[in-house]
Amino acid sequence: MKKSTRALVGLVVLELVILVGAWWLVSQVQSGAMQAPDPGAAITQITQTAGGAMGIIAVVLVLAFVHHRRKGN
Repeated sequence: MKKSTRALVGLVVLELVILVGAWWLVSQVQSGAMQAPDPGAAITQITQTAGGAMGIIAVVLVLAFVHHRRKGN
């Protein structure tokens, strides 16, 4: 497997892991299994943090993909 392909596969896998983790946390807050003083604020914080992490990972791995493609890997 080429390094550029690995970067894309890694991007998809990491994005899915973060998405599933954020979905699980939000569902736990909504169901009351996780206690939060303000559930609305907790859900907002979870989604903003997950979105930021997904954005950073996407930028880094897309840059890695482009770099490896240019080198022919």
